[in-house]
Amino acid sequence: MKVERKDLLPLRLPLATFAAAVLAAVILIDYSSDKYALQQERVAAANAQVAEASQRYHDSDLEKEVISRYLPQYRELQQRGFIGSENRINWIDALRIADQQAGGFGVQYQLSAQGPYKGLLSGDPIATRLRRSTMDIRFGVVHEGQFLAFLDALESEGAGMYTLRACSLEPVHKEQPRPRTQNLRARCEIDWLTLILAQEEQS
Repeated sequence: MKVERKDLLPLRLPLATFAAAVLAAVILIDYSSDKYALQQERVAAANAQVAEASQRYHDSDLEKEVISRYLPQYRELQQRGFIGSENRINWIDALRIADQQAGGFGVQYQLSAQGPYKGLLSGDPIATRLRRSTMDIRFGVVHEGQFLAFLDALESEGAGMYTLRACSLEPVHKEQPRPRTQNLRARCEIDWLTLILAQEEQS
């Protein structure tokens, strides 16, 4: 990809968060509690790499190299809705499509207002620009396998970056499970994550 110097100026603000966005995206999806310690190590490593990348970015001789290396990943995260404004319509569409693909019975949801992200990166400078929108979803399933199929389908939609905060399954009735019937009621809390750019933070 050919990059001219005239192309650099419009990208200076977005690229200030390019490395953090790429590295944070990898970390945030992994929400398993048994990997918490490993995630903390990865966060520390990410911080070191971000600091190194920021120092190199200020060297004008390396600007083209930085852009060529990280711009494709940056644009991919933009398309997925992680960088920039919320894509709530995409999130809701992804829920409905995932329910259909899993053969569900419909999904209900409540979406909260956007607020600061408070997670594994809460002590990291990148956290000042991370936002979360918590979604409470409820849906019926025939069995546990259908519940897992819904989560897999939601991830496959690629509608955004999120962490699964908690899930529960409760029986709908006391009788023996029946085929093609809502035997279990699922409820999950999801944090949809967004990285706010500098110019959006100031507006």
